[in-house]
Amino acid sequence: MRAIGVEIDKKRVICFALERDSQGNYVNLTENFRYLEIKDDQDNGQIRNFQSAIYAFFNSINPDVIAIIARQPKGRFSSSTFSFKLEGLIQCYDRAEVEFVSPRTLAAYYKKNSFSVLFDNNYQENVAKLAGYLLNR
Repeated sequence: MRAIGVEIDKKRVICFALERDSQGNYVNLTENFRYLEIKDDQDNGQIRNFQSAIYAFFNSINPDVIAIIARQPKGRFSSSTFSFKLEGLIQCYDRAEVEFVSPRTLAAYYKKNSFSVLFDNNYQENVAKLAGYLLNR
């Protein structure tokens, strides 16, 4: 099974792809892909390029499941409207199921379970944990 974890952080989308091999070991499929960033959400060219790039990454992995870390839609700590536009583009991907996982679900899961996946950059920790969660649930 292959899983991709996605986190939307302001104007960038961080992805991490993970697979479990036949011995039960985790295999990082992310390679050189780190994140995509958009400067201007009203520039149609940038939006189209984002969609093409993220779909190309998804297609190269051929995931069974993709999950996005859920964010607050309203309230004091709500996310920007721009980030919801990016979320919508990701949800339109039709070759795998796209779902949402709350940060609380991940925190509760990792209180009871260990995490042993290597990732290259600190900002990938949340999405690496999300991908690991998807493979183990």
